[in-house]
Amino acid sequence: MSPAPALSRPLVPHAARRLLTALLSALVLVAMLMLSPAGAAPAAGAAGDAWSGPAVRGADVSTDDEVTAQVTLTVDSLAPEVVSTGEDVTIAGTITNGTDQALTDATLVVQMQSRTEMTTTGLASWLADEHDTPLATVALQTLEEEIAPGAERDFRVTVSSDDLPLTDTEQWGPRGVQVALTQGYTTLTEDRTILLWNPGVRVSPTRVTAFVPVTASPEELVALTAATPATPEERAAAPSASATPTAGASAGAAAGGTTDPDGAEAAAGAAGSATGNAEGAGDTADGSDTANADSGRAQARSSDADAAQTLAALRERVLGLLELADDGVVLAVDPALLTALGLDATAQATASPSPAAEAEQPDGTDADRLRHALAAALEAGDVVALPWADADLSALAHLGEHGLIDSALERAADSATAQAGAGTSVVWSAGALDGAMLALLPDSVTTVVAAPGDVPVAVDLTYTPSGTMTLDGRTVLIPEERLSAAAGGSLLTDQGDADLSDLDAVQLLRGETAILTRQAPAVSRDMVVAVSREDAARTDPEVLRKRLSALTNSTWTQAQDLGSLLDSAADSATTGAEAARVALPDSATGEGEVTAMTLSAARAAATRLDSVASILSDPAGALGVSPDVVALSTSSAWRTDEAACTTMINQARAHGEAVTQALAAAPSSTINLIASAADLPVRIVSSLDQDVTVTVHLESSSTRLQISDDVTVTVPAHGQTTASVPVTAVGSGDVDLTIQLRSDDGENVGTPSTVHLRVRADWENVGTRILGGVLVVLLVAGIVRTVRRGRRTATPRERR
Repeated sequence: MSPAPALSRPLVPHAARRLLTALLSALVLVAMLMLSPAGAAPAAGAAGDAWSGPAVRGADVSTDDEVTAQVTLTVDSLAPEVVSTGEDVTIAGTITNGTDQALTDATLVVQMQSRTEMTTTGLASWLADEHDTPLATVALQTLEEEIAPGAERDFRVTVSSDDLPLTDTEQWGPRGVQVALTQGYTTLTEDRTILLWNPGVRVSPTRVTAFVPVTASPEELVALTAATPATPEERAAAPSASATPTAGASAGAAAGGTTDPDGAEAAAGAAGSATGNAEGAGDTADGSDTANADSGRAQARSSDADAAQTLAALRERVLGLLELADDGVVLAVDPALLTALGLDATAQATASPSPAAEAEQPDGTDADRLRHALAAALEAGDVVALPWADADLSALAHLGEHGLIDSALERAADSATAQAGAGTSVVWSAGALDGAMLALLPDSVTTVVAAPGDVPVAVDLTYTPSGTMTLDGRTVLIPEERLSAAAGGSLLTDQGDADLSDLDAVQLLRGETAILTRQAPAVSRDMVVAVSREDAARTDPEVLRKRLSALTNSTWTQAQDLGSLLDSAADSATTGAEAARVALPDSATGEGEVTAMTLSAARAAATRLDSVASILSDPAGALGVSPDVVALSTSSAWRTDEAACTTMINQARAHGEAVTQALAAAPSSTINLIASAADLPVRIVSSLDQDVTVTVHLESSSTRLQISDDVTVTVPAHGQTTASVPVTAVGSGDVDLTIQLRSDDGENVGTPSTVHLRVRADWENVGTRILGGVLVVLLVAGIVRTVRRGRRTATPRERR
């Protein structure tokens, strides 16, 4: 075969080729823009108009799945979530097209496990897509309309009861459901969830008691110490220590002993011998200082606003958690947190008012809402008070801090939470339970909640035993590990853990409790579930409510209050029905425990804050909860964020420094002291919003000037006062006098300042001698003059 002749084409000039290349590039760019998600928005809208289901969400929705440039599918709801025999099931969810191509000719394939999972481990592993099981296809649905690039579309598939593989009633319980999106023979994406089948079998229900912590997260604890009752506007409006030099000079002159720097009229004091002459005015802030101050105030306002926002969210979260009180739910409350949020020990908790009463009365304060919520929780379920500040008793035991453990328990017993009716005999270990912690607990503690997974069973059993045991006269509650993780929204498998969707968390809780009940359907057991502190802090209370309801409101579970749980544990111990468990370790140090170094820093900060608090008329108004820094540093919350504890300690100390910076001795010009003894006037200025009582202490740079005694004065809020400090001069010369403001324990609690004095103690004596000499001379002169005037010449008559 001969080769084909070459095609002839006209020659294109070089300039024309460049123009043609530019035009082609422009066309390619326009095409790319038209195919981008932003350009696809009209197409998505058009597709939504033709779609038989819900309208398409905006194509500009940005999700993490879109960033990965793939198609994703999520199952959002099942109706019903627990299906009875003969019921249809509706599955709804969302498809997200994160690619740059339209999705067409796709099919939804719904499949269900043919048999029920027999173990909680297997159920969790299947949900995590770690293994496969036989699946029966129960529904197919073709998407008639395309899904534009970047768009989200809801789907809804109804599975007929006739197509569900639910026939053998012995296989009741959880069934895995998988929804896949296919295109031809290719599976684009899939999602798994769990459906519960309840054909009405009769079993002995598993008794469930769930513990929910009402504690603060590390971020919230930092916000608690950062917050101060004073508003940023109040602090910005407060006068500085050097804002009123003229008034200060007048006050000093009125007290006696100084003259105005500009030569004002001298005032006679008690000593009447100290005079001051201006040698230099106090320094004034330049432009850069003003800018720095403005910047500092702006940062303070921003920080306070952030802290206020965090605390407002914390208060609402606590109120929401208190509303979770119900049968089978035990709220473990940190009494220090409720106190910090405004719960008053002097105000007795009362039940929540009726809706009609609430309608007639205006909204109460935050403290009123908190008090009513606590009272309602106590009426609805079990509430226990944790050790003060939710102290990490395990860590303190490892450090040998007996005193801090006793203090935390005693303060909890005396707290407003306990006075309202919360129990104080329960503690909750933040770490692995060990003998060191139990050995340091007082007899008043009768119940200990261990960490999930602690104290494993020592023998092989075909079922999961009750999570209770008796040890050294105390009841130890052992939370079921997988249930506790699911209650907190985590899927725990042998390969790790992952976050669960709201639907999957609820269904996994139902499924795992069904499996536990199926293990021994004729034997009721006590299951303890403990939501971790971290999970409770990050989860919306309403989401937790749904999970707790799934735990306790099913035909195979029964809610059990704390008292019944403890009675059941005591019966098991008496009858020997307790499962044998591994012995506790003597000591089990865990990650994130408070260290001796951290406690040392907290104690140093507390010592400083105690000194500052002693001078204040309202310490809480200026320092907030900062003086309780040692107790706060022992909180169990720091196990998840050790660095935040250091931040909290530094912030607590900063509150004390803010007070000391607001107190100062006003600057003064050089003072001339010409007497051997005088009362030196010292003007103290405060920008605080409350009265303070300080001791004025002077330190001389030379022995020429000796300080007789310290003087204690009270400085009014946003005001000033003058202290008269007695001094004694024993020589002449220049002396620098340091003015310090101290608390009763001798610690400096104000900004010190220095005054320059010219001491001329001999001037008064010399002046007195000169004056005495002048008086003697005048006296002698007067006598001589008088004598001389008394000599008169006799008259002729007198001579006769």
